[in-house]
Amino acid sequence: PMAGCCPPNSWPALKTSEAYTRKGEVQKIGELDIYVVGEGKKGILILPDIFGWSAKGGRFFGIADTLADKGYFVVVSDPFYGDTADGKPDIVEWIKTFPYEDKIGRDIEECVKFLETNGCEAIGFAGFCWGMWAGCRAASLGVPFKCGVGAHPSTRLEGVFGGSEQDMMEKVKCPILLMPAGNDPDNLKDGGSIAQAMVVNGGATITFADMTHGWVCRGDLSDAMVRRDVEAAIAHMVEFFGKNL
Repeated sequence: PMAGCCPPNSWPALKTSEAYTRKGEVQKIGELDIYVVGEGKKGILILPDIFGWSAKGGRFFGIADTLADKGYFVVVSDPFYGDTADGKPDIVEWIKTFPYEDKIGRDIEECVKFLETNGCEAIGFAGFCWGMWAGCRAASLGVPFKCGVGAHPSTRLEGVFGGSEQDMMEKVKCPILLMPAGNDPDNLKDGGSIAQAMVVNGGATITFADMTHGWVCRGDLSDAMVRRDVEAAIAHMVEFFGKNL
């Protein structure tokens, strides 16, 4: 059922709350829920995976709070308006009900405007699985992101919407850090066609060969190796934003 977005044997949706105490607050842009934390002239938009953030307990908020602690103004979007792919019989068909042109792109542009209105002079994005497709699609169409970071990216979703993943990624002209898992597609890994296209614009790829797709936002933190590579991925994210934003 995960076909088309997540590779087989990926981490499922987190079922239980991680009992995380958030440092930010939920606000609204029109009908869109956003989680807002931090302050400063550099903004980061976090775009989640297909499980959204309504059922997720804490991980995206924890990542947002970590970035805020580093001096960023952070917004986490809820692109599916409280809905989630969890439990949907056909995930690809569900994803198709959120096209970029009619829904996703408009909300990304509103989030960017929100960050600019709040004093951000440079904006980057962090995308997870589906969220990396959405962020890269936006960047390829000229949304003014200075850089982006993607954990276990599902940029291949461009194909679900009838486009070319390679063409889309080659139109992204800002530095991008890709962090694919071992079971993510080879074109995202070192030497792959998309990884090479990212290097041209100052980006990089770091492959987490021991991990499976979804580990950063859905992996079991009681597993020492998963915890190690969640922490490593977030450290790489912080370092990349530090250099490029």
